[in-house]
Amino acid sequence: MAKKRQFVFSRIALTALGLGVLFLALNITQTSCGGDVPKTKDMVKADQITGAKSLIQPVFSGTMPSEVAFPDSIGPLPVDARPFFDQFSWQTFIALCWPVTPGQRGVPLNPNDPNAFLNMTNSSPVVWTSYKNQWDLFGQGINTPSPWNSWDNPVSLCQKGDTLRHIFRSAKSEMLPGDGDESFSVPLIDQNQNYALFEIKYNEVQYNFLVNNGLYLNSNLYDYKKKNGGAVTMPSSTATTEGSILVKAAWRQLTAKDDPSRYYVIDELVYDPVSKQCVKQKMGLIGLHIAQKVNTFPQWVWSSFEQVDNVPGAPNAKAPYSFNNGTNNPATIGGFANKPISASLISDKSQRTPVQVTRFNQIPTTPVGVSTVDINQIYQKAVGNSWMQYYQLVITQWPTNPTVFKQYTKNGKYPGDCGQPFPIDSCINTTMETYFQSPNDAVGAGGKGGNSCMGCHYKAPKTDFSWSLQLRSH
Repeated sequence: MAKKRQFVFSRIALTALGLGVLFLALNITQTSCGGDVPKTKDMVKADQITGAKSLIQPVFSGTMPSEVAFPDSIGPLPVDARPFFDQFSWQTFIALCWPVTPGQRGVPLNPNDPNAFLNMTNSSPVVWTSYKNQWDLFGQGINTPSPWNSWDNPVSLCQKGDTLRHIFRSAKSEMLPGDGDESFSVPLIDQNQNYALFEIKYNEVQYNFLVNNGLYLNSNLYDYKKKNGGAVTMPSSTATTEGSILVKAAWRQLTAKDDPSRYYVIDELVYDPVSKQCVKQKMGLIGLHIAQKVNTFPQWVWSSFEQVDNVPGAPNAKAPYSFNNGTNNPATIGGFANKPISASLISDKSQRTPVQVTRFNQIPTTPVGVSTVDINQIYQKAVGNSWMQYYQLVITQWPTNPTVFKQYTKNGKYPGDCGQPFPIDSCINTTMETYFQSPNDAVGAGGKGGNSCMGCHYKAPKTDFSWSLQLRSH
């Protein structure tokens, strides 16, 4: 049986092993998400692989995992832990995509009944879509945001009485009306000449923490940091309760050319940033970032999923692709071509040029036999004919030495002062960081590690890795 423990050496272990040996063990495998590590350092023993495989057992539960489960024995290198972090990512993804109890936010329906999940349709309202969105928190001016279970806001984008679960922007990073870029860059345009659209969602733990402390107001945020050592620390999970969870989702408009059965689908009233109106649209989920504050990993555990038809490469991908025309023309450099020259949105669809996207950093293939690619196949098979078979985990990133942390604004250096993340960089979702896939292109996102979740968000240290809180409090 797997047990739950922290993947970090204790002070006693530090003394026993020696700092030099530990530093070597933690750093020789820090590499890109593609797993470009010398095999002599990266491969675990056959008996360890067999043991890991026996523990990668898909469990269908609507209860959010609050800890990462490890076996009694595990290899000494960070890559040896990847299968268990990847399983944590998949279990979190399943819990987030569990059917939600009607009329409630964030409450899974029959969480102990796997059939509640396996028999759901690809348009059933799910837990994470019921979370509060960015507008609920930061779009209310000086007004107090509405209570967790309320669907009414002091300031609304639609007509009074309209229920609005999704407020889309063409940006992943800020996502309030007026924002117009994808992750500090420019928009992403699919092969149907429609913009990819994004949203941010907060679970109850994080939302109530921010509201109860008034941190949606910059003056309160300033005072709070001053009283708490200069920084905000979000609530973490405990052994039995979930901590703060932030979800960032990417969507695309579905047309007659698309097969909706391969997507998680919504067909409802949304805020459209192009028309700046509340309109009913049929949208397919193409990407999902998940950041979860885990008690033993205070720098958060970061997971990123994609729909398999975004770009070529997935074993079960099917053309036409959402962001690739199926040819090598135009050729991509750094994972993209036809990048828009401006963040401004073009209302005339015929004037938009589809962005050609390829995956620059491959999904990890290590450890051999229990890699991210292998675990994707295990879970995709387990979900049967569910829509979830068409989604894949592209990366999990976590701090391998979470007791070590120094704020970026206090001369902290990435990765050593950020809990020594694994992998260090090149951890990218093609729909959310399209233009930062290569290290060279990611320089504008923060230098080393900028093309990874932890590397980018480390630059928002006073708000606990939250760019939204740092940029959007008012």
